[in-house]
This record gives sequence, C-alpha cells and structure tokens, in this order.
Amino acid sequence: MGRLELEDVTLDYRVTGEGPPVVLVCGCGQPAVAWELGVAPRLVEAGFEVVTFDNRGVAPSSSPPAPYSVDQMAGDTLALLDHLGIERARLAGYSMGGWIAETVCARRPERVSAAALIGSCNVSTSWERAVTAAELALARSGAELPPIFYAVETLRYLPNSELQDDATVDAWLALIGDLEVWPNPGREGQLAAAMGWILDEGRVAAWADLSVPVLVLAFEHDVDSPPARAEEAAARIPGARFSLLPGASHLAPMTHPEEVAGELVGFFRDTPGGPVRG
Repeated sequence: MGRLELEDVTLDYRVTGEGPPVVLVCGCGQPAVAWELGVAPRLVEAGFEVVTFDNRGVAPSSSPPAPYSVDQMAGDTLALLDHLGIERARLAGYSMGGWIAETVCARRPERVSAAALIGSCNVSTSWERAVTAAELALARSGAELPPIFYAVETLRYLPNSELQDDATVDAWLALIGDLEVWPNPGREGQLAAAMGWILDEGRVAAWADLSVPVLVLAFEHDVDSPPARAEEAAARIPGARFSLLPGASHLAPMTHPEEVAGELVGFFRDTPGGPVRG
C-alpha cells in the first residue's frame, strides 16, 4: 500500500505482482478493492504488475471539494504513473474509469502501451443523461436517504431476467443493502465529472485520433454502455478490437471477474511491453 500526496488530493494505491505494469482505473464510486474479486489476482497470475488506486472522492483516497472532472482524474492517473516511475503502462478502465483511460490515451499516448475500455465506450444515451442528472441533483440536495435506497438503485444493472428472480434480488440486497452511503463531497464530485463527460459531445471526435491499441469490452445486458453502441464506438477507433461478454451486465467486473480478466490477459499479451507468463 502507498499514498501519493498531490497538491489538492491524496491517492491511496496498491502494487502487486511483477512484470509489465497494468493500471486498473475504477469507475464512479467504485472502491479499488473491488478489483480484488478476481480481475487483479488473475492479472498477477498471468505475469503482470498490477496497480490499483482509489480515485479522488472515494476513501481511503481524499475527497476534495466538488466538482471534479474526468480530465482532472486523468491527471491524477498520470501523476501516479510518474510517482511509481512507470514510463508506459497498459491501462484498463471500467465505466468512468474507461473515460479516464481514454483521456490519458488522448493526452499522453506515449505513456500507454494499450488500453482496455470496459463498459464505457459509447455515444452517450438518453438513459445515461437522465439517470446521471438525477443522481447528481440528489447528491447536491444533501438529502439523507437510507442505505437500502442506494442498494435498490443498483438493481438496474442486473439483467432483466435476474430482476424477476426473488432469490437473486434478495441475495444482492443482503450483500450491499446495509453498506455505508457514499458521502459528499466525493459523491457529488465524481457525479459532476460523469455529467460533464456525458454532455461533452466533442469527446467522440477524439476517437479517430487515438493511436494506441484499444480493446472495447462490452456486456450483453449493459444499460449504461449498450453493446450495439460500444461496437459502433470501436469501429470509430483506428484498429480497435471489440469483444462482447454474453450474459453479463454492467457489473461484470464484479459478477464475472474471471471472464473479464481473461479478456484483459488475452488482449494485453498481444501488445508490446515486456514478457508475460503463459
């Protein structure tokens, strides 16, 4: 474990394994420990050095005053690379982490060997705009709602067939129903970053200029990054690889970690940057 003190934020990070470095970038509200459910250990087993960290706004990293921006968090990621002495890394970003990875690729392509954009790469949908606007307004209101409200809100990420199964819903709510509510200013800060990205129509034009190897990884039941839109996005990125995980939803890095890790290992083995174990 380590801590990086920057001018306006402190980032907590963890480095495990040995080999070519892979930096895993978290999604909105995601704690870095979620990578340990299967993705990070599998990458270490495959011969990579794995760097995980909590973005600004998620403990144990600090939560500066809101709002944040994706560009700002891309700067945090680059600062962490500098701190660790990593000249070039493979990046894997999930959800908003994919937007951060995408921004690093556009700003500093010489720092990236390859990038996997997981459940993130698409022209924004009306659903994304509406639900993010609602969540941001709720965060800004300061209203105190019980943990079960936020647990129920996450059910939208499960496939519709699973929502109709009482045992699945009950198990999910039992798992996360009493988790501590994500506090402000981190919640408002990251949601503001998400809203800014969603409304930035100019970012789509940057896809044509991405020059690093890119994997766009989509999930069959993803409501935030629908697979058809992800495939369209991949077609606009020069040389990008598109892959679809059947049966998975937006929560795939947590619910299908072995499959997600397998996609990352296969992609990163095909890119330059040092030897990797079989």
